[in-house]
Amino acid sequence: MRMDHIAFAVWDLSRAAAFWGEGQYRQGDADWHGFAFAQFAFPGGGRVELLAPGSDTTGFVVKFLRRFGEGLHHVTFVVPDLRAHAERVRAAGHPVFGEDYTDPQWMEAFFSMELAGNRVLVQLAQSELTVEEQDAAWGGHSLGAVLETAALRPDIR
Repeated sequence: MRMDHIAFAVWDLSRAAAFWGEGQYRQGDADWHGFAFAQFAFPGGGRVELLAPGSDTTGFVVKFLRRFGEGLHHVTFVVPDLRAHAERVRAAGHPVFGEDYTDPQWMEAFFSMELAGNRVLVQLAQSELTVEEQDAAWGGHSLGAVLETAALRPDIR
């Protein structure tokens, strides 16, 4: 298991991207399954992903932002066998949800942990692609294009 990235939910993708812009933009889309995202890699290792509302004005990003405000959304770990790890999490007493094994390029499952009264969402993922191949697959949109398109959306706060 390796830590892949941490994700923050934000209302304004451009403002957040400016803050995290010291990292190298690696991938993003202004409307990936109804939400916008941008991912940055850092020279010392690690990645930050920004999630913002997209065309789905009732989707998970909007629901999260309205309920919790801007902040940490999830932590992602890539695992070699997603099904086995999901079963391990269940055996430890945590409900697993959002399991999706349909795309071998990115299979995922989620579970939530309570830590000191705070909720932490954990995403487990498995991919047949290397990180570089993922960047090539999902990095076809320039950061400028992603931010420009995301900025055209009405403010739904």
